[in-house]
Amino acid sequence: MPWFGFLGPFIPFMALLPPSIAAIIIGTRWIKSREGGSDMHNDLAALREEVAALREVQAELVERLDFSERMISQLREAGKQLPKER
Repeated sequence: MPWFGFLGPFIPFMALLPPSIAAIIIGTRWIKSREGGSDMHNDLAALREEVAALREVQAELVERLDFSERMISQLREAGKQLPKER
């Protein structure tokens, strides 16, 4: 019997080695990506703050537009001429 004949019973276990090693490598990379997510959380928090600021600006602009529309409608109801551009 050749010297590698004793490896026969271990062939199924040896066949599982490459997928097992790949799973370990993929798992460690996934864990590292989850740990390094603090930068992503900081970016997400900054984006949320920016969106909140944009919503405030939009709300203010909507109020100004409503005010302007009310003023124009009051002038039209009163029958007055709108101011002309200079």
